[in-house]
Amino acid sequence: MKTIIFLITFFFNYSVYADVNLESNTTGLWSITPTTKQNRWLIIHNLTEAQTTGIYHIEVIGRDKKAPVWQHKHLAAHIAINKPALLKSIIKPLKKGDVYPESFDNAFSSWKKENDGKGGAICTTSVIECMK
Repeated sequence: MKTIIFLITFFFNYSVYADVNLESNTTGLWSITPTTKQNRWLIIHNLTEAQTTGIYHIEVIGRDKKAPVWQHKHLAAHIAINKPALLKSIIKPLKKGDVYPESFDNAFSSWKKENDGKGGAICTTSVIECMK
């Protein structure tokens, strides 16, 4: 019985993720699971390159639900993440929500220098898990 439940869950999850086309949202902005007090979203900074490499470089932004539109927080300046983990994390595409890229650029530059210039860790679970 456990095997059957696992297989049903596996195929359901695969079919949900398979329908999402990350490249169709050219803004690279996607909402992720909010908290009770905060809306959260991510910005994909290398959408074109990631189609070849399979590694997406993102930053995660949040804004308190009662805060003005311009008042946001950088929750993660940079995360390198593979496509399956990214697909598990996103909820829906967004049209607005981009921020100045300086925080991302600095964190991405540091990530690239790790492991003798080969780059640092790559998230394979979910955005939320990798933020912890």
